[in-house]
Parts: sequence; C-alpha cells; structure tokens
Amino acid sequence: MTRHQGRSLSTAIFTSILATLLFAGTPSAAADEVDGLRVADYFISHTSDEPFYAQQKLDPSVTLHLREVVLAGRERTVTKDGKVLLLIHGATVPGYVAFDTDYENVSLMRYFARAGWDTFALDLEGYGLSTRPLIMDSPVGFPDSKAPMHSYVTVSNVERVVDFIRALRRVDKVHLLGWSTGADLEAPLYTIRQPEKVSRLVLFGAGYDDPASMEDRKKQAAEDEAAKVLYSRPSLARWAGLGTKEEFVVPGAFEAYRKAHLASDPKSGELGGAVRWPAGRSVDPTLSKPFFDASKIRVPTLVIRGDADTWATRENNRRLLDALGSEVKAYVEIPNAGHFLHFEKTNKQFYRAVEDFLEAKK
Repeated sequence: MTRHQGRSLSTAIFTSILATLLFAGTPSAAADEVDGLRVADYFISHTSDEPFYAQQKLDPSVTLHLREVVLAGRERTVTKDGKVLLLIHGATVPGYVAFDTDYENVSLMRYFARAGWDTFALDLEGYGLSTRPLIMDSPVGFPDSKAPMHSYVTVSNVERVVDFIRALRRVDKVHLLGWSTGADLEAPLYTIRQPEKVSRLVLFGAGYDDPASMEDRKKQAAEDEAAKVLYSRPSLARWAGLGTKEEFVVPGAFEAYRKAHLASDPKSGELGGAVRWPAGRSVDPTLSKPFFDASKIRVPTLVIRGDADTWATRENNRRLLDALGSEVKAYVEIPNAGHFLHFEKTNKQFYRAVEDFLEAKK
C-alpha cells in the first residue's frame, strides 16, 4: 500500500470534525472513500463515568470518536462471517493515529480492511477527537480533583463502543486488539467483564507487570495522580527507548506519525510540540501487580511482541501466556522489532501473525 497523496492530514481532520451529533443518543458519520476503502468517523454520545463532572457539577455528556476503515461495500456483508475488529490504543497515542496513520503500509486498519475485516479504532476519553474534560486544559485549576480517566472510566468507553459496533454491524461478538496500555488495561479488563461479546483477543506489546518495587510504584502513582495530566513529545529517541530503533522504522513513517500525533491535540502548538494524556490510565496499572488477572481470560488469546520491545519484555509476556485461563492461546515474537511494530519494516510479518490467529478455526 502507498499513501494516498491527494488526501492531506488537514482534510482528514476537517472531515472528522464535520461528524457532529444530530441529536442526543444518535451518532452521525462522515465517510470518505480512498483507494477502494471506506473511511468513516463516528461521534458517539456517551454519559461519562469520569467523577470530575459530578464533582464540578458539569454535564457528563461526552462524545467518543470511532474511526472505521473497511473495503467499500464490505460493511454490508460482514454480518455473515463476523470479521469485525476493534483496536484499543496505548497511553499517549489516540486510536486513529496509532492504527490509521495513512503512510506506506503502516496503517494496521487498512491492511486488515483489505484482508476483508471491518476495522474500528477508538479514541478513549481524553484523547484525539473524543471529549477532553476541562481539567486537561488547566490541571492546576482543579487542585481537589483526581487524575482523569482511571480504568473504570475507559473500560466503560469500550463497553459503549462495542455495543455500538454490535448493533451497527449486527454481530454478537467482536475481535479485540489492545496495544501497549490498551493491552494492559481496557482490552483484557473488558474481556474479563464481558467475554460473551469477544470472539478472540490480541494482546500486543503488553507490559503485564512492572518490575519496580511496590514502594516505588506507589510513589510514582502518587506523583501521576497529583500531576493529573501528563505530556508526551513525539521523538525517535522515545521510540528507541521502547525498542523501536531508528533503523527498524519504515522510512518517512515517523514524520508522518509525528505530524498526525501533534495534530490530534489542539494545544500541541502552545505546549511546544507536546501532547496531553490523562494520568488516571497510568495510576491504575502502577498500583496493580500484575496489571490484570490473566487467569480470568477464557477467550482465545494471542500474546505478541517485538523481540526488542523493552516494555513488553519476553519474561513478562511468557508469564502472561502461562497465566492465561484460555484453552486456546498463542505466543508470537517478531524478530528485529520494537514497541511501535506497526510503524516498522517488519510490520507485514506482524500483520500476518495477527491475521492467522484471528482467522484460525480453533
């Protein structure tokens, strides 16, 4: 796949913003067709569980942004085989940037759409084109409030979106892929809570546990809770720190990602090239050892990582595999690959491994 040259990032963002709610409870979608693919952006109404709204006596009505990429016309037939895939992003990168940066072959969504899957990527509350609470604009202005977007808030986002997709595509179950923090929190926690709605689960780049002592973890959690909002500056150095060496990266992919990531936060300019992310998602796993109870996961599950990934270590991923309660489970390690594997030269090997697992009969 090559980048669609005629479609600029600003046009894509503008198209997304046009998808506004017509009336309470009803999402609308802005759709575009690119190289035979239907790309749609839904804005879904949701009543947030974020306690900040009640504390400040604010309306908890929010919108959740959901990107869909599917072969044009395929959305009308997917009900028959249930090939529906929902993607959950990591700590700092919203869903449509993480999984649909439209450059060369780094869009995981477009690869799977061309393979016949109806793919969806969610921006959790506080990210991308979903609603950000006011505390993220001015964390110091709300000293008595906790960090926003603890896991019970974001798991409720997944619940809302899964039910939306199930109704939209008339399927009983979805396939679920979580990456990084999405593989440590929302994807496994939702699967534990509602296994009857998940066909297969992919945990990609999962940390699963933190090697730090609980004393150090409590200290870090307290700092993040007090900060309320954390900041990330997209850089190759950060990628390298997570195992994605510069020589691993598809040429030009990082710059395409960087532009898309910065454009996802309207305040990135005044923040000097940084993007915000809600600290609540960082606090919960820091205080859990391990991050979730893998023995409660019973659906078929794939654990997959790059062999150079410093967050999703081999030791922790092997522990995770052993702890899974699933009868059907698999472990795949992609050589010469790091944490941002889908932006790397070995991404097709990664895509095929996930595809093989999702389409397996057992």
